[in-house]
Amino acid sequence: MNNLLNQDTAYPSSPIVKQQPTRTSKILHLFTQSIVILAFITGTGLLLCDLLLNAFPHAPISAAPLLFIGVAYLGFQAIIRPTPLDLFKALIVSTAFILWGVDQLLPASWFATTLGDVVITLYVIDLGWIMLDRLKQRKK
Repeated sequence: MNNLLNQDTAYPSSPIVKQQPTRTSKILHLFTQSIVILAFITGTGLLLCDLLLNAFPHAPISAAPLLFIGVAYLGFQAIIRPTPLDLFKALIVSTAFILWGVDQLLPASWFATTLGDVVITLYVIDLGWIMLDRLKQRKK
């Protein structure tokens, strides 16, 4: 079990350097935390609406947690200041979540289907990249 806890995460972060937080970094930290909490609340609300209520339109309720977590992840990147490559990987995931949220709001159409396919492709790229990186690490 200790080995599992000590392993690197799927998204290795850059080393954390302790600095005095600036007013901007405090605001960004608070913003990111608030958006993550909103994502949790709206995700819970989505499940509750599915279980209990069908009175509300489903599209905005299902889009909200996706949009919130995608935006929060962008804010998180500004806080942790990853390497350019890690930032690019994070942008892929953030973009996928945001586009998925937008896709939830669109009426059924060719564009919505294509946007959904873009989201799928972004997730495939991200997860494939993670697996290939981990396989390379194991090979060393």
